[in-house]
Amino acid sequence: MIDLQNTKVESLIRPTKATVNTNATSYGYLDTLGWDYAKIVIHASATHAITSAAFTTIALSEGTNSAAATGVVALTGGAATSASVGFVIATGTDTSQGAMFCLNVDLRKRERYLKLGLTPAAKGDFSACAVLTRGHQVPGADAGSVLNNVIG
Repeated sequence: MIDLQNTKVESLIRPTKATVNTNATSYGYLDTLGWDYAKIVIHASATHAITSAAFTTIALSEGTNSAAATGVVALTGGAATSASVGFVIATGTDTSQGAMFCLNVDLRKRERYLKLGLTPAAKGDFSACAVLTRGHQVPGADAGSVLNNVIG
């Protein structure tokens, strides 16, 4: 198996030179057809890594087409957990490096299209990308995959 054929990196939200205003949500879309897992990496600039959370909302939605989107509660972050928020967004502590967030998503349990929404808590720069991978099949202990060696 060739690993490079089983991995792909997609840009969801490009880094920009202009700063995004506070509470202005940016969206990125991802077609997951043919992929098993996604690692979504979000990077906020140093201006976001202040004593408050870098984002007011990190939301992942899914849908059967690129226009439809239903929120995935477990993959939605906010100020406090609730019926519509699955995790609390961490507070940044390093004002010189920025903050990174990572969501690991099992795509086999999701709809084809994913939509990432990021709402910054402060004016600043951020970006997001997705690393898509396919699962590796390896021999297991079940009858269909056990290899018998005959020494003669």
